[in-house]
Amino acid sequence: MKKDEIKIKKEITREPLTSDIIFKAVYGRDTPESKAALIALLNLVLDRRDDPIVDITYKNPFSIDDCYEGKTIIMDIKAETSRGELIDIEMQIGDLDVYVNRTVFYVSKQLTEGLDRGQDYGKMKKSIVISFVKGMLFPQEIPFHSVYTLRERSSCRELSDIIELHYIELDKIRCDGKQLSEMSDLEQLGAYMKCSGNPEEKAYVEELVKKGDEVIGMTDNVLKKISEEDKLRELRIAREKWEMWVMLERTAGYDNGKVDGKIEGAREIAANLIKAGIDIEVIAATTGLSKEEIEKLK
Repeated sequence: MKKDEIKIKKEITREPLTSDIIFKAVYGRDTPESKAALIALLNLVLDRRDDPIVDITYKNPFSIDDCYEGKTIIMDIKAETSRGELIDIEMQIGDLDVYVNRTVFYVSKQLTEGLDRGQDYGKMKKSIVISFVKGMLFPQEIPFHSVYTLRERSSCRELSDIIELHYIELDKIRCDGKQLSEMSDLEQLGAYMKCSGNPEEKAYVEELVKKGDEVIGMTDNVLKKISEEDKLRELRIAREKWEMWVMLERTAGYDNGKVDGKIEGAREIAANLIKAGIDIEVIAATTGLSKEEIEKLK
């Protein structure tokens, strides 16, 4: 067999979709593929299969160039549907103690921003916040997908449909011991999100892609494509290390015996941020290292 006839099958790699930066890169880029995947996801979560959302406009599309220019990166995806509904969607990991309050603030702020000064209240745009959560927000007996609206306490009569808060708790979705045929389409998507990027779950993810709903296939096509971007992977790793560092800072305190370790940790984080192309001033503000120290790490 000639060399040019030999086909080498490329190893399929997937970044973890539970990373907020990967989640936004998949669903938040203003490209036909990402937009189609996000629309399919919204129609699934909001149960719009019979009356689907057909188009959206991104309010803050993801651009990796913003990361390299040192701009602040907002990890939630803001979009408006062709019907005028305002959507805020994100992947949330950790910091769940006050997360519900944060989403209430988001939905309220979005509602206010959707009404122009002097505009009639009848022109208010519906505000929807969707949170995929790696962790558990509510007691086990609450379904993995819970929806909160404005209702009267005793009769449950709806006051208004102007706001919706959706929470999808990924840790409540079982990835073993349950057949795919027994899972809803949204459960399958949640399982895919939870397991993608985990080498030990690769066969399970492949099965989900093969047998699952179309939104999984659309998402997987985008995820595999962006997983080949070295800069995005470096940025994801740097961000995760920084989040780990922040978590350690919160729990470890500032006793003198740990100073050396903290400085070394800051240097390691700075080195990864340099590789990801983050602006030196941003690295300095983030790590507490001087610009001179950061320059030495190049």
